[in-house]
Amino acid sequence: MFKKNILYKSINLEVFKNFLGCLTILFILVASSRLLGYFDKSIAGNLESDLILSILILRSPEFINLLIPLSFFLSVLIALGRLYMDHEIYAYQSAGYSKIAFVKSLLFQTFSLTVISVFLSFYVTPDFEKRADEILNYSSIEKKLKLLNEDELSHISDSSYLYFSSRNGNYFNQSIFIEDDANGISIISAERLKLIEKNRATDFEFLNGKIFFDAASPNSLVSSFKKLTTDFNEKDSEEESFERVFNIDELSDKAQFEWALAVPIMIINLMILGVCLTNSAPRQGRMISLLPGLLIFFLYLSTLIVFRDGISEISLLHILVCGQFTF
Repeated sequence: MFKKNILYKSINLEVFKNFLGCLTILFILVASSRLLGYFDKSIAGNLESDLILSILILRSPEFINLLIPLSFFLSVLIALGRLYMDHEIYAYQSAGYSKIAFVKSLLFQTFSLTVISVFLSFYVTPDFEKRADEILNYSSIEKKLKLLNEDELSHISDSSYLYFSSRNGNYFNQSIFIEDDANGISIISAERLKLIEKNRATDFEFLNGKIFFDAASPNSLVSSFKKLTTDFNEKDSEEESFERVFNIDELSDKAQFEWALAVPIMIINLMILGVCLTNSAPRQGRMISLLPGLLIFFLYLSTLIVFRDGISEISLLHILVCGQFTF
């Protein structure tokens, strides 16, 4: 029993040290990549340079949450691979350790990381992501609105246009706002347009005007108003490939909940896969399991993303959970 306790502490400590190393290296790589993307936006004039660090910090929980399963998976492969390479695995086998025993030994560490991932998925990431989006939208919109010229129809986003005759501070006189989206062309004509800046977001407040719904259709609707307030959010037409992994804004609340739950479940499944994959014959080296392990991880993650983005009506939780354990 005493020998087993020593081996239990040894394997958990080695896996944890490898986990911290993998997580640190992967986070630096991902953060550096995103930092370059933000600098490109800053050079293009779409992002204030002094906001880059704030946005990177707010995006960090997203990156960490997805890197935890990969880092833990790699740490299991590396730690157990070293045991096989240095023949220390025989000491564990003489103490009655099998692959099932290794799984049991790593359960506490696995469940601890799962709890952390659940906390990040449901409490930290949504709030931080919302704040980061507000900063990005506010910075881009504010700069564009400052550069608008009078008596010109200006393109302010992928599908939005704005015209005004004169400007006085945050007020635009005789303004026309055009929105061309999948629902048709909507036009708002108002005597005055006021920009309301709050919580790093920009709202449009139209005063004394008319709104035309589906203006290009013969069945268009017209409505008059004294005051109309709408929020304006600009989205990048080109999303970075890594950000698409976290692109859950357009999913339903149910799908978002199920995706957030799928990431913590991944930690448990990958730990079991890591223990089962690790096996090293003589003269093969400790890293022999890394390549198939990485292929399995990216296949696993790609499958989750395909189900997340492609399934809307069937229960996503049922497919994700059953699919993970079947896989």
